[in-house]
Amino acid sequence: MKKYIRLFVITIALMFFSNANFSQTLELLSLDSFESYTGAGAITNSGDITGNAGSNNGIISGIGFGLGYTGTIFENDPTTVQARIDLLRVYIHLSDVFVTHPGSHTPTFGGGETLSSGVYSAPGAGSLSGAITLDGQGDPDAYFIFKFNGALTIGVGSEIILTGGTRAANIFWISEGAISIGANSQLKGTFISHPGALSLGINCTVEGRLLSTEGAITIGAGSVAVMPQGKSTIPIKCSGNCSPAGPVDVLGSIKKYALFTASGAVTNAATSGIVGDIGTNVGAISGFGTSTHVGSFNLVGSATAQAVVDLDNAYNQLTLLENTKLGHSAAFGLGETVLQGVYYTAAAGSLAGTIILDGQGDPDAIFIFKFNGAFSAAAQSKVILINGTRRCNVFWISEGATDIGTFSYMKGTIIAHAGAATMGANGNLEGRLLSTAGAIGFSTGVIYNDTLCLGDDTPIAENQTACSDESSNQTLTATATANTTSGTIIWYDAEIGGNQVQNPTQVGIGVKTYYAASFNGSYASSIRTAVTLTIYDCIDTDGDGIIDSIDNDDDGDDQTDADEISCGSDPLDAADISI
Repeated sequence: MKKYIRLFVITIALMFFSNANFSQTLELLSLDSFESYTGAGAITNSGDITGNAGSNNGIISGIGFGLGYTGTIFENDPTTVQARIDLLRVYIHLSDVFVTHPGSHTPTFGGGETLSSGVYSAPGAGSLSGAITLDGQGDPDAYFIFKFNGALTIGVGSEIILTGGTRAANIFWISEGAISIGANSQLKGTFISHPGALSLGINCTVEGRLLSTEGAITIGAGSVAVMPQGKSTIPIKCSGNCSPAGPVDVLGSIKKYALFTASGAVTNAATSGIVGDIGTNVGAISGFGTSTHVGSFNLVGSATAQAVVDLDNAYNQLTLLENTKLGHSAAFGLGETVLQGVYYTAAAGSLAGTIILDGQGDPDAIFIFKFNGAFSAAAQSKVILINGTRRCNVFWISEGATDIGTFSYMKGTIIAHAGAATMGANGNLEGRLLSTAGAIGFSTGVIYNDTLCLGDDTPIAENQTACSDESSNQTLTATATANTTSGTIIWYDAEIGGNQVQNPTQVGIGVKTYYAASFNGSYASSIRTAVTLTIYDCIDTDGDGIIDSIDNDDDGDDQTDADEISCGSDPLDAADISI
């Protein structure tokens, strides 16, 4: 039987299993050397920038006597492609840090106030005026994250003062819109507009970075921007690939999708970030041209036909699970905490405000919400997972359309049965948005079925193992045709020779992009070459949890026992490679 392979990094001695959930600290990866970067837009500099400047789709200007950049300029090349992915990764990780001050502060900061470390959020546009002191209280790892559900305006002459060990590397200002900084301001921290223009007035100083997912960056005359000293030590939760509990391990090939419908169009209204495949079995996919997408686009074909079968099966299996919570009203949220169970309401359902899903220390805690009608989540609704609850064990199932409001933070897989599924602007969904028959609508949001964990550069992997077949540790060289939707990738190896891979799909991400992927319809060229990889056969034909290459049922008991696990001996050949 033809084997299918996935490629995993050899530098990691033991692979991160799909249920990995551990803490790391934030890393900027390719963004680390950038003082200014935008995913799309011009960078116009009339001041001095210490560090690299980059735009993935725009022109960088402003070099002249006494002006300019001390670092390297990157325009529309593989480095800016990678920086775009890493900016999405950073945004996902910072968005997932628990908010310690949810709306407790007015949208206006400054006026001489002093704040302690934490994560501050404002429900709309925000501003900084005058002076603000960020006091780390003696902790060099103290961090400050400010999130605004709208634009951020910083007034003329504003000042950010650091005391008590606070470092600029641990300060982030994130706006869902443009950032405007007034003249003569003295600022600390990294500023991220998501998306939107970022303008720095004249005679300003910034110790930090100026970043935009999409939007022009302008640095005024006499302004100086330098990178912060040291590394960020902000703790992040790395959930990586998520292995569901047995009763809800029903997605099959749907697992790899972020957006999928069995019948209908998949549209995106504005720049978004998507980790996972996008697909439809009947309809068109449109509007993703400016978005950052880690994954592939799948139109009608054998893969989407199988996805339809798997989605129907998942829906049937989930609806057949016994309803254990029947007494809850059709309205969820408003700050409540719920425990694991299968919740069923005989009418259309809704979510408003915050709901906390408490797994009580059980990583296999299951939360299923079934609505015998449509499901809607009001603007700024938020789902919080605590005490072991994991996104892959959370499902929202509606008998009809699903509509998620603007600025909502959702967790889990959302299935609209025989209805459209939409998410309003600036939504954040850790999971999937699926429909058995209806259009999918998305806009200016982020959706991800993998958190792009640092060191775990193989999203949506299955049946990982530390045991490879005998042809592992080969050196493969990848090349790709640039700027074409019909390019091929050539793998070359001393043993197996060259092998063309049609319609390539990205496996490696982050600092380890092992072969080119389609970003917005074009292949990035010159992605890293001559990289040593370990090859794993990841198919588990009999479904016993042991991949085929090491599955040896010596005693004929139809299961693989511990003493029967050994590396397979079937040599790798060109026929084994299929993406």
